[in-house]
Amino acid sequence: FGAEYAGPRVQHQDDEFVVPGAIKLSRLHDFQQDISLNLREVLTKREENGRALKAMVELPTGAGKTRVATETVLRLFIDGELHGPVLWIAQSKELCEQAVQTWSTVWRGLGDERPLTIGRLWENNVVHEPDTEFSVIVATDAKLDVILNNLEYDWLSDPAAVIVDEGHRSGSSARYTRLLTWLGVAGRGWERPLVGLSATPFKGSEDATSLLASRFGNRKLKAFETNAYKELASIGVLARVRHEVLTGVDVHLTQSERELATKQRRITPNVLDRIGQDHARMAVLVNHIMNLDPAWPVLVFTPNVLSAQVLAAILRYRGIEASAVSGQTGRQERRDVIDRFKDGKIRVLTNCDLLIQGFDAPGVQALYIARPTFSPSAYIQMAGRGLRGPANGGKDECLIVDLADNFGDINDLLGFREYEDLWREQRE
Repeated sequence: FGAEYAGPRVQHQDDEFVVPGAIKLSRLHDFQQDISLNLREVLTKREENGRALKAMVELPTGAGKTRVATETVLRLFIDGELHGPVLWIAQSKELCEQAVQTWSTVWRGLGDERPLTIGRLWENNVVHEPDTEFSVIVATDAKLDVILNNLEYDWLSDPAAVIVDEGHRSGSSARYTRLLTWLGVAGRGWERPLVGLSATPFKGSEDATSLLASRFGNRKLKAFETNAYKELASIGVLARVRHEVLTGVDVHLTQSERELATKQRRITPNVLDRIGQDHARMAVLVNHIMNLDPAWPVLVFTPNVLSAQVLAAILRYRGIEASAVSGQTGRQERRDVIDRFKDGKIRVLTNCDLLIQGFDAPGVQALYIARPTFSPSAYIQMAGRGLRGPANGGKDECLIVDLADNFGDINDLLGFREYEDLWREQRE
């Protein structure tokens, strides 16, 4: 028998709950409106042969790509031009939860009286086919890879549209090929709209983005043709950057470590551990933080988990309220620490790789990238945590401090090198 014969599902009623207040959405910026109009066409139009459209949306880190995508879809729901479920795919539970909150906030802000179902599909979560007209399923790629052969999720293989957050990660991924094939949108599959969202508009990533665009029908929706960061900083959407470089340590690579760095732009955990254990490097970092304005919230990316913990401990010993979070931190503790940082109860938050995506703290005044990377995309993801400008509830300026470790003749491959001129240009 079909699910419709089972009757309504029994739902547990919480002992207590919080009634959210009214939401007043700020108007989309002009550049966001332009992207939204183009995105509406991708989500609703079809070619003469009946094929749905695909596109990659490029918006800089901090320019509101999640807000633009969610509001576009939800307005299409309201206008009767799109019906659920829409499938939103991201690569971590943090990114997924950030998306869930944005979907919820925007829907409340739009003021439609009809219900919207939002499903959280990651880790051990289970979702069922929504029985509301409008619905969004937010899922990790890992969870979808587990359930794609589960007959109970056949309904999810036929969504109204598929949106891939951090779409640049899908590239040539075998997992994404499986998922997009299941969804009828891989390669020559054009059964429904497919949209990628990517925050890689800065120089140094154009070639990679162009290659990636083939996954999304070789159609790119860009807000800017020139220097996106400079334009967004000029209108206050992104903060201006004051950039400083500190001297790191000499790093000696084995042949295999060097090959990995030059061919795959990767630094092995062993190398990062060696860098993180250097006491002189740690002292440089501590002394610089100690000399900042004592009212500034500070976010630090460290080479490994231990160095994040040690740095926080040293700062606490020096009288600065600091905490470390990592993938080893319990979920509730991690949430509590991050909330205390956002509330100003913790001044310095250190982390190893955890807060690169899915983390929003517009009040950050100084951001230290003490974790070396050869990936320009990974670098700008870290830097982006401090780039929200005053027009989006952030600040006018953010200090970004890079620890420049010496990798010898491959120093030019370091990710921050791609942005030194950019930081300089936006201040001229």
